[in-house]
Amino acid sequence: MAPPEPRPRAGLDPIARAYRLGTVTACRYLPDGLLNRNWRLDTDAGAFALKELDALDPDSARRSLALTASVAADGVPVAAAVPAADGTTVAEIGGHGYYLTPWIDGTHLLGPDMDAGTSFHMGAVIGRIHTALARPGLLPEAGPSTEGPPTVATAHDRIGDYLDQIAARAEPDAFDRAAEPLLRSRLDLIAAHERLRPSEDPPAGPAGWTHGDCQNWNLLWRGDRIAAVLDWDRVRPNPYGEEIVRAATYQFALPDGRIDLDNVAALVAGYRTVAGIGSDALADAARRRWWRLLTSVWHLKYHYYLDRTASDRVFFSDERLLRWWTANLDAVEAAFTRGEAGRS
Repeated sequence: MAPPEPRPRAGLDPIARAYRLGTVTACRYLPDGLLNRNWRLDTDAGAFALKELDALDPDSARRSLALTASVAADGVPVAAAVPAADGTTVAEIGGHGYYLTPWIDGTHLLGPDMDAGTSFHMGAVIGRIHTALARPGLLPEAGPSTEGPPTVATAHDRIGDYLDQIAARAEPDAFDRAAEPLLRSRLDLIAAHERLRPSEDPPAGPAGWTHGDCQNWNLLWRGDRIAAVLDWDRVRPNPYGEEIVRAATYQFALPDGRIDLDNVAALVAGYRTVAGIGSDALADAARRRWWRLLTSVWHLKYHYYLDRTASDRVFFSDERLLRWWTANLDAVEAAFTRGEAGRS
């Protein structure tokens, strides 16, 4: 028998009262979220998406949600927060924070679903996000983090910690047995490519406020257009190239780890119809993103320290992506530099 679906910790009735929803007739858990928990609620007042905050404090969530009305006015499709009865966008109930948005029908397109047209459109939407967040007075002036690329020593410490944890287990489980050889192989891969570590100089190209998590599970599509950009919880100042590269390499990754490079070029072309960015900045961002992927095992923190398995699948898909990307480093960077401006 399958275990029961998770329910909001505060209970459905208090949440329904806080948002004046009437009776909740159905509650369906949405398992794709990695950091926070999400449900679809069908209620007397309509259908809604409910988020329970685990990885974000309520005040930060309120600041992020306040941005959605502004960026919507600049042409970015969003799901605006529904205010609670007391006017706040985040309700704190029983020690837990929640926010609600209208339910928007749509799908999450993955790599095999994308083509040049949808990729071009996605790039244009990312461009609108960056220009909307740069509106004077909307957010304080702030530069991106100046932290340099992770060192080889840092990567060895990170990976070694998890190898030690696996070695200390009396009975390694299936995940341990699958992860252990990949981690050892990762150390070899880093050693073979450490000469390619990016410069300590600041990243090239323009920077400003970004969505921060513009990837396939946060883009809701209706047909060949984005119906809503979701989850504005991680808005932060960063190089624009970093967000473009991260979004493209996640969105266009195929099940075997390959990246659809024609779609990468189409996304860059779409972005350039809205906002400017040079080829040097994109090549630099691609190299930095690859190095971060090579030296990071962030997924394992959730598995080994927080006892959460939602990111396990991403660990293995990132591993496939990393292996292919490493073997095709020049081709990936070339794809980011060949997108030409065109018609939106």
